[in-house]
Amino acid sequence: MKLIYKSSIEPGEIIQAPPDRRGIILPPDRKRKQALLRVDLLDSYKGFFKFKESPFSVTPDPEFFFFSHSAAEALNHLRYGIYEGLGFTMIIGEPGTGKTMLLRYFLSKSGEDLRITHISDPRLSGKELLMAVLESLGVSKFPEEGLTERKLTQQLYDLLVLAHRQSKKVAIFLDEAQGLDFESLEGLKLLSNLETNNQKLIQIVLFGQTELEEKIQERRLRQFDQRILVRYNLLPLELEEIQPYIQHQLTVAKIDSNVEFTPQSTNKIYEISRGLPRMVNVLCERALMSAFVENTRKISVQNVLEGWESLNGIKLLERRRL
Repeated sequence: MKLIYKSSIEPGEIIQAPPDRRGIILPPDRKRKQALLRVDLLDSYKGFFKFKESPFSVTPDPEFFFFSHSAAEALNHLRYGIYEGLGFTMIIGEPGTGKTMLLRYFLSKSGEDLRITHISDPRLSGKELLMAVLESLGVSKFPEEGLTERKLTQQLYDLLVLAHRQSKKVAIFLDEAQGLDFESLEGLKLLSNLETNNQKLIQIVLFGQTELEEKIQERRLRQFDQRILVRYNLLPLELEEIQPYIQHQLTVAKIDSNVEFTPQSTNKIYEISRGLPRMVNVLCERALMSAFVENTRKISVQNVLEGWESLNGIKLLERRRL
């Protein structure tokens, strides 16, 4: 079977591929029709596998959280650091290992005994950070004048004491924490000083890439480093976890039960992705597209390789069988 590129076509129209070329390059004036075709093809692709949403989206949907060995350990460390009131918890990992997925899953499962401020962009001033935490605790208005960090800190302390009396935990989750500068880290250290005689009143959880570990080991941050009593390095999926991971995603998405990734294809996915969940998702999505073009629900090594090739510019959904 040969595959070619195809742009705007009429129903039933067949385009012959040139004998010495694999595809047809579209002229600029057909871009609109090409875009419309791409949408139609995407709908056909979803219909072929009978799912309403992609099982391999790169958007971290907590519904698709997979309990790999490392993710489960990270989750245990996270719970321990927060509920034991140890002040600082740090979860690091290479890009694509699932730190944000872990964070969102924890948020989705947290109960009323935990008040969390989730900050996705850590580039906040000390005042902005205090205001964000206060807003999460119910403060809706701030005076326009005379708003100092000292006053905000006192207001926060009063609310934290009240939450403590009500047996509620208060935590700040900072995503992409490797982007925090020295002043921001020092501000977090001062914030962690809010405590009773025997317990920290606020828990601070840092999610970041491995560069975060290197940053806090600087000499001027040694006091900050010493305060992190719970830390965990989130690892990629292991080879034996790839097949269960893929099946889990397919099951959650309620995809056609006839869809099957062969053992050889999952081995190839691991080989290319190195077990990084984000990359596994990308490869599986592209492999499904390749299988769609071939009108098959059995995903082979060739489909995975076609998907990998498509990441370098070949658009599988624009291909058509002769």
